[in-house]
Amino acid sequence: MKKFYYGIRSIHEAKVLARRVVAALGGNDDVFNQMIETSCAETKCGTYPDAHPEIMGVGLCQHDQINIDDIQDEGEQRHFDIVKKEFGYDIPTIKLADLAEDPLLSLICCRLSYKRIPAAIPSDLLGRAQYWKEYYNTKAGSGTVEHYLESVKECLGEEWQ
Repeated sequence: MKKFYYGIRSIHEAKVLARRVVAALGGNDDVFNQMIETSCAETKCGTYPDAHPEIMGVGLCQHDQINIDDIQDEGEQRHFDIVKKEFGYDIPTIKLADLAEDPLLSLICCRLSYKRIPAAIPSDLLGRAQYWKEYYNTKAGSGTVEHYLESVKECLGEEWQ
């Protein structure tokens, strides 16, 4: 039996939470897949513990302070209003530490982070891996497209598209 971290109890729970976030904040299956795959690439969907959260990232989707600042500074108030109404979180006042053991908040911030990107999320796995690397992990991050693909297959199985 796998051990889970970041307040998550199963990959199924992560999927249920991600579906709730997509239903509230908009998106399609590509958006849902991008969010779940991001959690796979960042924390093996909650099964890989972060040894250095203060320098590497926080929570299921591994946010850092710069990412939270960008969401709070560049995010749209209408999205913050939806999050407040649907989930009770006040995005402009959250702190990075709030994401550590709250998988729902981490997935919300993952969605808000991707909402800031004007380019559409690709419909194919390789495209989403490249999208993650360019926009989420960025050039500054140590992740690779290959790492993303391997993590998704490990977490979700070979049949995941």
